[in-house]
Amino acid sequence: MEGNAFFNFLTDFFLYAPDAGFSFTGISFWIFLAVALGGYSLFYKRPRARNVFLLLCSFFFYYKVGGVLVGILLMSVLFNFALGLRMENARDGGRPGAWLAWGVVLNLLLIVVFKYADSFALYYWGEGGMSEEVAGLWQKMFPAVGLSFFTFQALSYLMDVKRGVVKASRDWVDFALYMSFFPKLVAGPLVRAREFMPQLKKTYMLGSGEFSRAVGLILLGLVKKVAVSDYLAFNFVNPVFENPQFFTGFETWMAMYAYALRIYCDFSGYTDIALGVAALFDIHLPENFRSPYKASSLTDFWHRWHITLSTWFRDYLYIPLGGNRHGVGHMCAALLLTMVLAGIWHGAGWGFVLWGALHGFLLMLEKLTGWDRQVNRNRFTQIVGWVLTFHIVCFGWIFFQTASVEKGTLILTQMFSPTPWAAVGDLLVHYRSIWLVMAAVFVVMLGVKERQKQNLSRFFYRAPLWLKFLICLAVVALLVNIRNIVPQEFIYSKF
Repeated sequence: MEGNAFFNFLTDFFLYAPDAGFSFTGISFWIFLAVALGGYSLFYKRPRARNVFLLLCSFFFYYKVGGVLVGILLMSVLFNFALGLRMENARDGGRPGAWLAWGVVLNLLLIVVFKYADSFALYYWGEGGMSEEVAGLWQKMFPAVGLSFFTFQALSYLMDVKRGVVKASRDWVDFALYMSFFPKLVAGPLVRAREFMPQLKKTYMLGSGEFSRAVGLILLGLVKKVAVSDYLAFNFVNPVFENPQFFTGFETWMAMYAYALRIYCDFSGYTDIALGVAALFDIHLPENFRSPYKASSLTDFWHRWHITLSTWFRDYLYIPLGGNRHGVGHMCAALLLTMVLAGIWHGAGWGFVLWGALHGFLLMLEKLTGWDRQVNRNRFTQIVGWVLTFHIVCFGWIFFQTASVEKGTLILTQMFSPTPWAAVGDLLVHYRSIWLVMAAVFVVMLGVKERQKQNLSRFFYRAPLWLKFLICLAVVALLVNIRNIVPQEFIYSKF
């Protein structure tokens, strides 16, 4: 029996199982990481060998999360590598712009076919019957995990080669690893070639301080994901958002706030784990969040939220569209189009389009009125700006989460349904653990200054080994204790 159990475990570990998952929060991933680090220790002194090994690990990882989509990743690597070389060779007297156009078309075609095909099928064939079956089968065959992330990295690489910002890579292994490095593959952060590829040539050095920092980021990310995001999702957000008509207006309002915390802890938690795991291989990924819910304007929010994506859209779409260089009207059109396309990047639902349009329109108003520049002139306007910005973002999350205008409108309508005062007291008692978690997270996010957060991080990095071990043990015990909830998929792994 024990032999059969071990054989079944190996089979499950090495074969793609779409329902089993291979998430940062699953034990299978950490077994994989232990094996990857052990193998890496055999090659770390030889850059070429270690990069080949990391590439094999990354493709195995993507096979586990994406199945046959690993073939799409390989195809993307091959044609973008070839296009980069062709553009480099065409720079003198050739037509690199034509090759770039081909690259943009082919990369976007991947997203359209493998990410939006099921949505197009439902739209054109109608909802019900075979259409849903076909769309569901397509989504199971091609789950599109991380597709937008590695495609946007390919596009940034090609555009940077065209501009002469980077030289086309002549090492297929380095380029393939840039595209597929497993900590960032599923949900980012988005990395530029000029930031990532030089790190593949350096001498590997991982001191005790860097190791402690990596472990600290991983633990922080796991706490954010499991103890906050998954807990709020399973016990409160999902039930309310799925059937808002069965809940009071008070519960629906609080679910909106809870979702704001959930998506932040979910995505920033993923980023923390990705940065920590990458650091174990002495590869440093860029910052992706900077206390976004402290923003006092939407402009400020997008300087703090999903920084690598917002700067991607700024550098490769908004500025090429003209930015603010051709008058106010042109700037407004470029800004609105950029944010609508950012919404579509997340998904084909009309809720994403509305979410992007809402942000684009209000960003446009901020620019026209100068609010983003005036909001920090005194403490009062700063507080007003924070309250307005936070609630605009929260209302936008409703349509982002539902991906449907109809469902989002239903939730908004329910929020303004009356709640008897007598029921509020009962709800406060019934959801007391939810309120406690939400209050704690809000206090940490808004009340703790960045310098204090850095001091806490330094305390962990500089703590003696025995204390670090106890802290790790306490975090693991906490996570194991609350693992009875149903694990939730990382939100941005769908994009």
